[in-house]
Amino acid sequence: MAQWTPMRWPHDWTDPTLLDLLQGSAIDSLLIDSGDELRAVRARAQELGFLQRRDAMIAKGEFPGVRMARGSRATSAGPTGVPWVNTNGWLIRLHKALHPGAEVWVDAPAPTGTRSYLMAVADSAAHGGRWIVSLDDEFAGALRDRQPAALDRWKTLASATMFFAQRQEWSTYTAISGVGVVSDFSGSNEFFSHELLNLLARTGLHSRILPKDRTLDLGSLRALIYPDAEPPAATVRKRILGFVQSGGTLITGPKWGDIPGVPSKGDDHPRFAWRALGKGRIAMAHEPPSDPYEWASDSAVVVSHRYDLVRFWNGGATGSYVAASANRRQTVAHLLFYADRGPDQASVRIAGRYRAANAWTVEGPLEVHTETVPHAIEIHLPQVSQYVALELSDALSSNP
Repeated sequence: MAQWTPMRWPHDWTDPTLLDLLQGSAIDSLLIDSGDELRAVRARAQELGFLQRRDAMIAKGEFPGVRMARGSRATSAGPTGVPWVNTNGWLIRLHKALHPGAEVWVDAPAPTGTRSYLMAVADSAAHGGRWIVSLDDEFAGALRDRQPAALDRWKTLASATMFFAQRQEWSTYTAISGVGVVSDFSGSNEFFSHELLNLLARTGLHSRILPKDRTLDLGSLRALIYPDAEPPAATVRKRILGFVQSGGTLITGPKWGDIPGVPSKGDDHPRFAWRALGKGRIAMAHEPPSDPYEWASDSAVVVSHRYDLVRFWNGGATGSYVAASANRRQTVAHLLFYADRGPDQASVRIAGRYRAANAWTVEGPLEVHTETVPHAIEIHLPQVSQYVALELSDALSSNP
């Protein structure tokens, strides 16, 4: 199924010839206001086939990037002082998990003064969604007047949409994850579970979204997080405890109910009590979940960063998403650099017995240096923009 790239037409683009800007892009669905001043634009767009619509889920997101403090050019940070990153990846994956087969469009208009639109396109497309191209008024005005600098920036945006349109098979790949989050993601659990997904990615954990009313796919996972305010149904409880007995880890709160197994003294954590069950273990929080930031950070400690799927050096504010084809013969790692520009020199380690990596930016192929290390591959990047795709090949094992 083809993935369309939508665009919200600027309200003051009343000249129909501005549709010519879309040539060389993958933008093929336009959201145009119904005002009389845009009647000629709508007529020409209809002739060109731009007003065809398909069913898509609209997800209200945030413009991706490093969040700036209000009224300042300083970055906003979390409790640890790490720059706060806005991303829509978790939101797209949540919508897809709750609505299998759905096409997800992210509604996140660009704020005034946006310097780069590449991240907005890449952040959504890397996770299998599409950003509704929504230009800030300043940039839209410069494009309307066909200012050369604005046309250059538009060319980068258009190239990014085409890059992902030419690689639509990536959106069908399945995420490689080490941790699963089991929840109904709704009602009284909505805020906490959604924010937990958002924050887990910031800790470096790659999570699998597991709606608890579906069959739970627990294959290749090391740990499960059950944060809901009520105990699981008997069938869900049995499935999760079977996962633990086989060697997995469960992180949950006191609302889970009675925990089988025996107390474990080998793990100290001020907010959890431990029990051993079969080959695995259970971390039971002393208090019901209330702070998703704390739970995300604690989960990273419980699982251990030694099992990180992706690890960056000199990358700055980073994000990543790794997914594989159904037969696990093709794997792509999306590397996202959320600052206004990419790093001058960064390295990344990806767990898995891979031998080679082909690197791409939206401008074309990228030459990189690779090293194979035990159970992983390391890729050393030159100066790059905000997005790099790595096609990993010659995997020796299906489990990273």
